[in-house]
Parts: sequence; C-alpha cells; structure tokens
Amino acid sequence: MTAVNEKDLLGLIEEVKHERISRKQFVYRGLGLGLSASAVGGLLAACGKKDTTGDAAATNTIGETTKPAEMYLFNWSDYMPNSVKKDFQKETGIKVVESYYADNEELLAKLKAGATGYDVIVPSDYMAHIMIMSDLLEPLVMEYIPNFANVDSQFRDPMPRYDDPASPENKGNQYTIPYQWGTTGMGVRTDKVDASTITAWSNLWDANLKGQLQMLNDERETPGAALMMVGVRDTGKPYSINTLDQAQLDTATQALIDQKPLVRTYDNVNMKRAMVSGTTVTHCWNGDVLMAIDALGGYDDPQAAALLKYVLASEGVPLWTDTMCIPQGFRSKYGAHLWLDYTLRPEVQAKISSWTWYLPVMVEAATNATPPLDPFVLTTVPTAEEVGRSELYNDIGDFSRAYTDAWSKVKSA
Repeated sequence: MTAVNEKDLLGLIEEVKHERISRKQFVYRGLGLGLSASAVGGLLAACGKKDTTGDAAATNTIGETTKPAEMYLFNWSDYMPNSVKKDFQKETGIKVVESYYADNEELLAKLKAGATGYDVIVPSDYMAHIMIMSDLLEPLVMEYIPNFANVDSQFRDPMPRYDDPASPENKGNQYTIPYQWGTTGMGVRTDKVDASTITAWSNLWDANLKGQLQMLNDERETPGAALMMVGVRDTGKPYSINTLDQAQLDTATQALIDQKPLVRTYDNVNMKRAMVSGTTVTHCWNGDVLMAIDALGGYDDPQAAALLKYVLASEGVPLWTDTMCIPQGFRSKYGAHLWLDYTLRPEVQAKISSWTWYLPVMVEAATNATPPLDPFVLTTVPTAEEVGRSELYNDIGDFSRAYTDAWSKVKSA
C-alpha cells in the first residue's frame, strides 16, 4: 500500500464530516489515497457515517489472494469434524486452527471486547443479526463462494425477517452463509420414564423429575421453553420465544425459578454425556440425541436406538439456523472465503452432518453426495405439523437486556 498523504487525508475527513461529499465518494477517494478497505470503513465509523450496502460495493473486495498458512475458526465445541479440516488442508495447504465458545452470548462478548484474529465464526441466526447491526462482521464477496448455489432455497437468506423494506440496505447474505440447522426439544431416556408421558414443556415441571432433569444454560433457549409453556398454561396459546412483553417474560422467569429445585444442572455443552449417563430428560438440540444414541451403540443396535427418544414439545418448537461469518479483525479474508465455499460442497455438508448429527442446509444434495449423508441424520427432520408450530429466534434488540436479567435471576435464585 502506498504512503497516505496526511494533509489530503485530513482534508477528505473534513469533507465527509461536513457532508460536502457522499460516503461513496469518500470510499473511492480514500482507496485512491492508498487506504485499505477496512481503514476506510473505520474512518467512516469514526466520522459518524455508517457505510451502507449501497456504498459497500466499493469496499466489498477480497484484497490479498495469497493463501495463508493457517485459517482460524471460532466455533461451538463438537461442531466440526477433524476430517473436514484435514481434507481442507490437503486441498488448499491451509491448516484450520479451531478454538471454542460455549454459547452465542460468550461469542458476542468476546467480539465486543475487541477479540481479533478469528477468520470465521459460527453464530446462530439471531446472533448474526445482532453482530451485523453492531458492525462486528465483514461483508462477504459471494463471487468467491460459488457453492452457495447448492444451498436449499429456504436457507438462501438465513435472515430474511430482519430486512427493513424502508432501508436502502439489503443485508441478507452480504454477511452470512448458512451452516447447519435444527430444532430444540427434549431427549428422553425410555428406560427411566415412559416416553409417552413426556410430550410438552410443561412436563419439565413434574416433581418426579427432581435431580433427573438437565436444562440448557442459555438465556434465550430456556426462557423460550418457559414462555411457550406458561403461555399455553395461562392463555391456551404459547407466548412467543421473541416476546417483548415484560409481564410475559416475568411469568416465564418465575416459572423457571419454581422449576429450579428439579434441575440437576444447566448445561449446553454436555448434553450427550447427560443422556448417555442416564439423565431422565435433557433439554437439548436434535443432534445431541443422535450423538448420544451413537455413543450408546448406534441406530443399528435396536437396544441403543430404543433407549432415547427425541421429543418436540406440543406447545411449540424452537427452530434455528447456525451461520458462518467473517468477523472484523480477521487474519485472512481470502482464506476465510475458501473455507466458507468448501463447507458448502454437498459431499462436505454430508460429511459434516454425518458427524455432528445436525441437519445440512442442502438436504437432497447431501443425500445424493458421494459419500452420501448418513440417513440416521434425517430421523430428526421435523414433520410439516411440527414445522407448523415452530418459531425462529429473532434479534430482539435492546429488549435482550431483559432476557439477560431474567436469566441472571433464575441462575442466582
């Protein structure tokens, strides 16, 4: 990059601050002075001028296209098979260095605190939107992700509900690609309890489960289950898992405080271990149950397959899509794009889902891949009826603080 003339730069900043030039003109002139795309974006932010998608076309470039020696992935635990990382390294020469976080909120806190050096992160859909609105993500260059064409249509834009028709910005897949998807339900040990008696979130308040119940340690998932339960209990209809009604959230919070004496632990890392060790009911995600069955002997073993049942609650089904994104402070944008494109190959999605047991974002293509998707994975695809009573988690804006407070009250009760 050429040296930037300080006088010209200061003059350019003054022009955009006083709105004598547009943001787009600032971008082009800044690049012409020798500034990097990230530096231009940072100056715009410092001037109080947020770069919109209309202007982002000028900065939305790969830049350096030399393959890095390493690509840094920040991910949930047990969410990427080593074989995929090794195959990627064999093909590209890039070693994938993976580290882990426990939940979406931990990931957000680290990025907001200034953590850098990660090339790819894996937030859930609602959290990805929070990160977009917080300017924590780097725009993607979709020309470098041709395998996005393989994605099933319902996942082409994992966040369409967040688009504001009144806004000139069209964020959609400018910042994310889908990775895996699934549901939230209950893993029931059939040797501990009659599975036909566990059909609803309300069953998780049964005193007979004392010490034999594990709930997710998650400020959206666990209050979400309670919201659906108390809504049906009090009004006949589930409250939304995205409610902005403080009274509804307070009712759900009290219900969780009342439930707490029954709960062995709150955990969103060791659900498989809980089910394998014999916990009667485990609040979990669909892939956790399949991982536990696999650890117990696999679906080919009738005894192992019969030990666990995955139940989607009658009150409502939380539905989610996890995404892959490039955070600000990345090491190699080019390496990150190579990785994103690689994960969207049908055969790679098949390999990932056959190991994580979560659902691929290209079900038919992964099923027909070579080698194909393990059919075991498809046993947790929700039915049309279950999808009909499902709800996606949304970004709830500033009201998220109320959920954080609510969850703190439950944990400290």
